[in-house]
Amino acid sequence: MTVQQGIRLHVDGMYGGYPHSVLRSAVLQGVACPSNAAELHAFSLIADPSPHLRVSVTRPMGQGQQGSISARLFLRGHFVIGERMSLSPLARSQSPFSVTSDINLMMARLWSDLAERISHGGP
Repeated sequence: MTVQQGIRLHVDGMYGGYPHSVLRSAVLQGVACPSNAAELHAFSLIADPSPHLRVSVTRPMGQGQQGSISARLFLRGHFVIGERMSLSPLARSQSPFSVTSDINLMMARLWSDLAERISHGGP
């Protein structure tokens, strides 16, 4: 199954003292698309008009600061589904590119949860 639709992506947050452009590049590397048939089917049901995905990354400056990432999917301005998780210990002390695997995992969970929700009759 191929879905001929895109997602509008918005990246916000802060990662230590790094410029936003570096954070955005790291997020773009980590964002995952729906991959299996159930996820693609679920996405196809909400893909028109293009949904809006908001990814937020926060890692305060300083040693030992926790940090978190979240992804929220909106359709026509209404919240559909979201995921949130703490940054891995590695990401807490490295450059923004160390969060790409965390973002990838979070996005995989988001698409899986969306497919599960659609299979139970909800968007």
